[in-house]
Amino acid sequence: MTTAARSEALPDVPTVGEFAPGYEASGWNGLCAPKRTPAEVIETLNRVINAGLGDAKLGTRLADLGATTLLGSSADFGNLISSETEKWRNVIRAANITLG
Repeated sequence: MTTAARSEALPDVPTVGEFAPGYEASGWNGLCAPKRTPAEVIETLNRVINAGLGDAKLGTRLADLGATTLLGSSADFGNLISSETEKWRNVIRAANITLG
C-alpha cells in the first residue's frame, strides 16, 4: 500500500511508509470545471456530487473496490490539487527528472 494509512479493504497489508517513513503516494480522481464557471454552478455541482458520494450504497460499493471517498468543498479540492502538484514538483526536482 502506497497510501499514508492502511486500507480498510486490506488492513493486514502494511504501507510502504511503515518501512520508509514519510513515503506516501496515492491516486485520486475528481471533477473539474472550466475556469470561468459561475460560482453558483460550482456550488451546485459540489453539493450534488457530495450527496452522491455520501450515499451509503455507493460508499459501500466504492469501499468494496478499495476506494476512499473524500467529501468537501471546491476549495478543499483546489487545495488537494495544489498540495499534490507541489509534492510531485519537489520529487521531480529532487530526482533531476527532465523531459526528453
